[in-house]
Amino acid sequence: MRCLMFMVLLVVLCGAYAKKKQDDNKVKIAVYYESLCPDSKRFITSQLAPVWRDFRGAVKVKLVPYGKSTHDKINGKWQFNCHHGPDECYGNKIQSCILKDRSLADTDKMELVICLMSQSSPDKSLDTCLTQINKQSEGDKLKGCANGDQGDGLLATYGDKTDSVQRPLSFVPTVIINEKFDQAIQDEAFKDLKAVVCRVATNKPSVC
Repeated sequence: MRCLMFMVLLVVLCGAYAKKKQDDNKVKIAVYYESLCPDSKRFITSQLAPVWRDFRGAVKVKLVPYGKSTHDKINGKWQFNCHHGPDECYGNKIQSCILKDRSLADTDKMELVICLMSQSSPDKSLDTCLTQINKQSEGDKLKGCANGDQGDGLLATYGDKTDSVQRPLSFVPTVIINEKFDQAIQDEAFKDLKAVVCRVATNKPSVC
């Protein structure tokens, strides 16, 4: 029995190590953005979306929906002031809930965010985007999350992550490649993310 348990543990550890090595070879793209920011919408739909789809397996994307918002806890409840108003706070919360939903595959999460960022109204677009990926059943759960304490907590956590980069962000979206901010790379990535990924990739994807 002990031998079997050891073998199982060894397989798990080897799998985790192999995944880490695989992730280490990926280009890491972190995007700090806002749900109603025109520049964020343009970047995610016209730059990030095609790179994520064409470079599948060669990039690792981290999305942080918060931007230039602020958050404070008043009387035990989180209060948010979002750059583009209350609708953006709701949009940020919806996307926070999507990104942390364990029942959605990573591919579904990305496609949902891309879809939502192509829409004009976060409060009216979730059902449309869920239909596109055939996940309509997730709607009530995600809305409940965004409208409750869970959504508040998730957005506050994303706010802390954003503040650790810069408070407030000087530009939204802020794009960080391979976990190190570089203004020149940020400027280039905003206009041509594919060129940046091709240049810094350890193993050049065929699409380069």
